[in-house]
Amino acid sequence: MKKVFILLLISFSIRADEKKDLLQITNIIEKYNEAFFSGPMITSESDEIVRSVNYYTKDGDFKQLLGLKERKEIIERSGDRRRWFVSKWQGKEPAIYVSASYNGNYDLEHNRQSKDLNDDYLFYFKNYCEFDGTIDARYARIKKMRLTYYDAPYTAVNNMMNIKVVGKFKKIISYDIEVKEDEKIINAMQSFQPVKSTTWYGNIFAIQLKVLEVYPGEPNLPLCTSDYYMGYKGWGSYEKVLSEIDELPELKGKRNPYVN
Repeated sequence: MKKVFILLLISFSIRADEKKDLLQITNIIEKYNEAFFSGPMITSESDEIVRSVNYYTKDGDFKQLLGLKERKEIIERSGDRRRWFVSKWQGKEPAIYVSASYNGNYDLEHNRQSKDLNDDYLFYFKNYCEFDGTIDARYARIKKMRLTYYDAPYTAVNNMMNIKVVGKFKKIISYDIEVKEDEKIINAMQSFQPVKSTTWYGNIFAIQLKVLEVYPGEPNLPLCTSDYYMGYKGWGSYEKVLSEIDELPELKGKRNPYVN
């Protein structure tokens, strides 16, 4: 990847559509009581529901739900929804979001995280889509993207059992980045200094990945990227996490809604 330039956005205003997206992020975090998305990912545009890798990990909701009597329905509804398809852009630059809390992992408690969150967190995705282990090169891929970091404090309510985001997400900094045509696995986490917390619990940050330009695929086929993952480095490498997920038999026979 090639970093084009950095946009300092401290105190800059947030557009109405971004405010709507950020409100959805707040609602998802509070609904699922988890700073790392475990429900559907927030997107400004998408052809179908997309879920982050976090949903399918050994501690994620998917594995827990497989034990219910509605197992078949759960697999049909939520199994292998790790691809972000976007076809109807309508002149807009589509965006997808991830989020995480500063604290909560044992190694990062008591403000022991480094001065740069890039040293503590992983944010990866695949700039392609594959089905049954084979990459489908017909789809468009990201050529240029903008990563924008937002920040908000949080606390706990209901006898400290539930996360509560206090205040609104504020825009902190943006990076414009070019992706090489042959790059497949993208390490998207950029430098981000922790914002001083105004609560005892700490802060939650959200990253907006906005697609500015694409490598075009075949006519009438959408942009397709996959396997968005945000995690602590202490949880293991991106490749390790993916290897554990790919062993799930429930994710075999991968969904391709655009197959001829």
